[in-house]
Amino acid sequence: MEWILGLLIIVLGGAAVVVIYLSERISIFETLLGLNPKVTSDKLAEHVAFGPNPFGDLSGENLWKAMIGEDIDDDIEVGDVDTLRPRYELVITRHIEMMLEDGRFDARNGERTAVKPTLRIPMLRGSVESFIPFVEASRLYEIGQEVEAKPENAEKLAAEVDEIVDELFGKVQLERRTSFGRSLLPMTDDTDGNDSDDLDDLELPDAPGLDDQLALPPGDEDADAKKDAS
Repeated sequence: MEWILGLLIIVLGGAAVVVIYLSERISIFETLLGLNPKVTSDKLAEHVAFGPNPFGDLSGENLWKAMIGEDIDDDIEVGDVDTLRPRYELVITRHIEMMLEDGRFDARNGERTAVKPTLRIPMLRGSVESFIPFVEASRLYEIGQEVEAKPENAEKLAAEVDEIVDELFGKVQLERRTSFGRSLLPMTDDTDGNDSDDLDDLELPDAPGLDDQLALPPGDEDADAKKDAS
């Protein structure tokens, strides 16, 4: 009877060791993934499918709200937004690019698809869902469509893109440093073969001693003169 009790104690002790070991392994696993210990199965599935979120729990519309300074209703740890803003600039920039690209791609194929104010943006490590308001997202898509239909309006559309970017960047406390429109839309070539005329208008720099290099050496001139005299 005593040996049965001893065996039972050994089995229970072994089970306790296994449970403690697995618990520690799970904790280490969550730490390596950068997940909150209270992670849900949905977040775990998202992490496995798309990689880690560089913005922690902030994603989609909550990420946008954090950047514009709005309160987030959900129980989400926001952290220091200012330190995240430079990285967020890459996210919103790529979102703007993708909206224009979608519009141009669909226009070339004679299609129209639903506007996506929320897109998953891949990053160097992991990815994050990006959100921009539907009005701006829809207009960027339409500009992509219009520039393919009427390329002669590219300059005007590029200026409108910059206005939209200025509005979006202003809300998230960023500053546009270059023309998004001119870099993302196909600009018409205004030269029309005038490159050669432009080259004709350019003045070549004066080369010191150039006339002297083209002239015959004095010795050779004297020799020719002597030959003529003879």
